[in-house]
Amino acid sequence: MNSDGERETIRPIVYALARASVVRGQGEDEGVPFIDDYISIREPIVDYLTSYSGITHEDLDPRVSKHNLVSLKVAYKKLWILLNLGCKFLGHGLKQDFRVINIHIPKSQVVDTIDLFFLKSRLRKLSLAFLAWYLLKEDIQLETHDSIEDARTALKLYRKYLEFDDAGVLEPMLQDIYRAGRENNFKPPKRGLDVQRALTPPPLASEAAAAPTTPSAVEQVSGNGFGAGATWTPGKGSPLR
Repeated sequence: MNSDGERETIRPIVYALARASVVRGQGEDEGVPFIDDYISIREPIVDYLTSYSGITHEDLDPRVSKHNLVSLKVAYKKLWILLNLGCKFLGHGLKQDFRVINIHIPKSQVVDTIDLFFLKSRLRKLSLAFLAWYLLKEDIQLETHDSIEDARTALKLYRKYLEFDDAGVLEPMLQDIYRAGRENNFKPPKRGLDVQRALTPPPLASEAAAAPTTPSAVEQVSGNGFGAGATWTPGKGSPLR
């Protein structure tokens, strides 16, 4: 009973996948999306969480949507095929995405930039938007989230991580990132503010001749809709269980 004496049925919050986006991780088509599915959800949707997901009612309404609407099972099967092909899934904050999709990816096939740019001594994990602003000098998620933009950003951050690791400066760079984070409340400054950002350091002299600054990597799959930015919206349960 609510405060007005009316009977109400209260259900726990359930999140559902709304968009699955995957971009190519290397080669001449690096960053080009080859999966970008919007999920057809039959159950009533209480909140699209547009400011976080980038999803609106029009995106998922088959009568007006301009996107490729597929069932959750179809989207799941595509990701399952990539998993069984041995592809690696690269993104930012993938645990929540995998949980919403209800899929298990072995740790050996996961590259999560939220963990690559993390100091255990600082406890706090860094947002994709802040890392993009500080390391890539890019401003993302200005109005809302876009899963393809998030996937491409996570891929660029991974390349930066490899550069720092090859140059032998990963630890001091992480210290600099967290120092800048404290100064900016771990958020990208508002437009118009001139704040110094990081420059990619040169490799150490002793290592410059030993390895390239950006080594070739095994085939990567950067997801978003899965991956860095699986976008989701409340629905009712997963038919994949």
